[in-house]
Amino acid sequence: MNTLLKWCTSCSRWLAWFGGLALLLSAALISLDVIFRAIWKTNYFESFELSTYAFAIATAMGMSYALVSKAHIRIELLYVKLPPPWRAWLDVWSYLGLAVVSLALVYWCAQTVMGNLDTGARSNTSLAIPLAAPQGLWLLGLSWLAVVSTLYALFGLIKVLTGRSEEAGRKLGMATLQEEIEAGLGKEKT
Repeated sequence: MNTLLKWCTSCSRWLAWFGGLALLLSAALISLDVIFRAIWKTNYFESFELSTYAFAIATAMGMSYALVSKAHIRIELLYVKLPPPWRAWLDVWSYLGLAVVSLALVYWCAQTVMGNLDTGARSNTSLAIPLAAPQGLWLLGLSWLAVVSTLYALFGLIKVLTGRSEEAGRKLGMATLQEEIEAGLGKEKT
């Protein structure tokens, strides 16, 4: 299971890079649109539409990486006061909740994508992009989040049920300062 979770981390990192690249490309298109409007008074690249798609895709692609790198936001007021076994159970419940919500999102997003694919829906701009294309990438990111959150929830549940709550806490729990420093997210103590 640990090997599978490492593979999920690697795939999530690649998807996050893909989402970041989409945002960079949309920023470049926006810059070109601004330049073209200033000089030639024309909107050539349709950057608003493309950047909207890029933002949705990047968000969906980045959520699984936020989960595996422990970059998500937590309210730790009660959590830090509990003993480690209770923390592990709270971690498992939070990942189970995320898995349920992400699976529901995938279901309804798939309905949207399939409906737009069946009807051949296109954006009502000069680009006339088939809506199923950007929505399909969006669905891919959300589907990967559902897979990763479900695997992490199962990992944690197996660990706490077999009496290894500290192992579940290390994988699912809040990031320690050392983990944040290694990931480049935290600041070193002065």
